[in-house]
Amino acid sequence: MEAQALKSLKTGSTEAPSPCSGSKILEKELKRLQECSHVGNEVNVEWLPGVVKQSNGRKLAEEVCNDTIYVYSRDMQESVELVRHGFLEWILNQHTRPYLALINKLITLYEDQTYETKERIIGALLKML
Repeated sequence: MEAQALKSLKTGSTEAPSPCSGSKILEKELKRLQECSHVGNEVNVEWLPGVVKQSNGRKLAEEVCNDTIYVYSRDMQESVELVRHGFLEWILNQHTRPYLALINKLITLYEDQTYETKERIIGALLKML
């Protein structure tokens, strides 16, 4: 079954592989990327053909959430490309994670300070009443 799916991928056949064999193709591609790059062994891929996800009004073909690449395309050849795209996105996300953590901490600090200031102002206004 998997050999047939690989053959259809190479020949450009439009016949979709079964979900099980399609997932194995994407997992093999991810494993190849991990071995070539020597990073990302914690990354997984989930093939969810036909699932419709949107972000900012646009239909997503794939998305990276934490350490998982979700691929929504039914087309296997496109799905393999999306695994590649998602893996590169995951690598870039590793670079930005510390900055996002810092920004989130700053936002939390700002919200705490704003709340304390607001409560002091409300306390002062209540004393005036």
